[in-house]
Amino acid sequence: MELIHVDSPASPLYPGNISYEEEIQRLIDRSIARAQHLHYTLASLGNNNMSQTIINPLDIRPRLEFHPYGSYLVQVGIGTFDATFPARSFNTYYLYTDTGSILTWVLCEDCIKPGNQCFQTKEPPFPNSKSKSYVALCCNQNPFCKTGQCTGPYCSQHDEYMGGTVVNSILSAENFNFLSISGQPLMIPGVVFGCAYDTRKISFGRLEEFKVAGILGLGYAPISFPLQQSYQTGKVFSMCLTRQREIQTYLRFGKDVPTPPGGLRVTKLVFFKDIPYYYVNLLDISVHGQKLLIDPNVFAVRNQGTSGGCIMDNGSSFTFLIRPAFNTVVQFLEMYFMRFPRLFKGGRPLGPPFELCYKWMTPLPPLPTLTFHFENADLVINPEDLFIKVNAEQQGNYLLCLAFIPDDARTILGSVHQSNYLFIYDLNQKLLKFAPEDCSKNS
Repeated sequence: MELIHVDSPASPLYPGNISYEEEIQRLIDRSIARAQHLHYTLASLGNNNMSQTIINPLDIRPRLEFHPYGSYLVQVGIGTFDATFPARSFNTYYLYTDTGSILTWVLCEDCIKPGNQCFQTKEPPFPNSKSKSYVALCCNQNPFCKTGQCTGPYCSQHDEYMGGTVVNSILSAENFNFLSISGQPLMIPGVVFGCAYDTRKISFGRLEEFKVAGILGLGYAPISFPLQQSYQTGKVFSMCLTRQREIQTYLRFGKDVPTPPGGLRVTKLVFFKDIPYYYVNLLDISVHGQKLLIDPNVFAVRNQGTSGGCIMDNGSSFTFLIRPAFNTVVQFLEMYFMRFPRLFKGGRPLGPPFELCYKWMTPLPPLPTLTFHFENADLVINPEDLFIKVNAEQQGNYLLCLAFIPDDARTILGSVHQSNYLFIYDLNQKLLKFAPEDCSKNS
């Protein structure tokens, strides 16, 4: 499937010819909304004191129009309808890809019934009653239907998110169509998904222009798309992300996943009961080739996965680094940059919550790399992704800032710091495999 960044020219949500500063602010707003969503979900699972783990909502109040579900879209054809050639026999929808959601769901026509609610979409909700291939799953007659999980005779799903957001759906089976390498649609029958009939306090946002109809769930659970369709996917999928908005990359499955000629770095994926997120064991961090010797307990997962740890997340753009590790990185960088008299620490960025920023006089001094030391594998972040140029509060000035955001609950590795790597999620072996890659080359 073609992976479409929400701000790319190929996206239905393309914001137009926005400035670099506007682009960065959109990435920041989306990242903060996403982190808040993850914190809420995990804190509610652990019954923690959520006020301690959620970012202060006042910090992002002006930006709540940004959804917390993802940064990348796919286009999917759903259903079977009467159509005269060359019209397609299915309806096409855009879905957010989400490695933190287990259920694929789409807004359906029953949301317009009395007592139910729809969120606003440009296209009408999916007309499931008119599709020849639509089947609602009967209660307790499908392995994905938990005991007592019923609405009338049908299996149902109830999901709650931060801010009182609720999605109620009927578990259903339907034909999904995807573009294949031939350019023709490939039909996969019987995909189990949620046909959403009642959605409360959900909006894919004023700025998102109502063109997205739901979510493609890529999280770790039997019902998620890569696992339920294991005969097609082999329980393996890959992503290659890039910071260049205009370049489209691909979400690949099974035998379509490429094998880099230079080999792969491999680390364990760590899973916890009822938690869909992809954790990795982060052990330490190096800057400029020097290990910072951070206590591994700083990165440890606690409370059965509901706090701590390091999550690989394509829904967040920027990386959130747990506060003690963030402070250590900052301290090292402050010492590193002291040797360059043309760099001046200080100044506040206009908008982004970056804490370590520098003014500079050209030429810019050499910038260091940063390495995440996972168990048995290293992920190197190049300087052009580690640092970012932003506007200063003082008009007309620029700042060079460390592109990490401190977090008190956990580390979330966002898509900016996964760019130009091929990541392979091997759910059979519970391994994350990755290698440097030019993601513009059809990866």
